[in-house]
Amino acid sequence: MRKVVRVKSCLELLVMRTKALALVALILMTLSYSTVRVSASNFLDRFNDMVEDITQSIVDFINMLKASAITIGRVLSGALIAIGVVLWASDVFSYRGRKLIISGVILMLLIELVS
Repeated sequence: MRKVVRVKSCLELLVMRTKALALVALILMTLSYSTVRVSASNFLDRFNDMVEDITQSIVDFINMLKASAITIGRVLSGALIAIGVVLWASDVFSYRGRKLIISGVILMLLIELVS
């Protein structure tokens, strides 16, 4: 239950930060575009550029999140395999060690498929 709350609060924090960044970007764009009087075609060109910039920023942010998730997944899969090997070799928790090794290999395969 505690992990679910922690994950939920992290997701809520991420959503709140994203909304705050979008609001700040919107305010800054409004201020920068409201000070210049432009014709209709020039306004449309600037608006298209603004939309493309926002879209590119969103794509860059998503790519950064993907890269971070892949890195974290690779580290976790290696840790699962290493801990599993130690537990399996010590014969104290050989069944759990074998399960950790299998879980680490499956996680590693899934991460490599995603990347």
